[in-house]
Amino acid sequence: MLSFFLNKILYSSNLFKGSVDLGLFFLRIFPSFFLFYNHGLGKLEKGVESWAWLGEAAMPIIGINFGFAIFGFLAALSESAFALFVIAGFCTRIVSSFIFFTMFMAGSYHLVGGESGEEAYIYAIIYLVIFLLGPGKYSLDSYLFNKNEI
Repeated sequence: MLSFFLNKILYSSNLFKGSVDLGLFFLRIFPSFFLFYNHGLGKLEKGVESWAWLGEAAMPIIGINFGFAIFGFLAALSESAFALFVIAGFCTRIVSSFIFFTMFMAGSYHLVGGESGEEAYIYAIIYLVIFLLGPGKYSLDSYLFNKNEI
């Protein structure tokens, strides 16, 4: 009996039926809430001047020297509205790719500035995993587009 549980915990790809989908649900919900609440909400509300600063701070790192307000707006949108989309599991892969790119650029900005980009890179990896694995069955994407999987 003990060996069954140890084998299940140590070697099984699924701990129990639905464990992967439940794991994806938690991976979507909690980081996305904190990204929205701690980082995104304020950036979206600040407006064009703030968005231009965001774009100008990060985009020259990859050689883009135009459209700073647009790129800053996309970053603010990624950290706010798109994080809410991920919570709901709606258009998950598309918005996760935007969040991944935003967090990768934020981490690079901090790293180039001599600071730690750790938090941004952790978010980037979380959203890369969500992009690769999809939202799981506990999501609007699954409900709307994969009705046979629920």
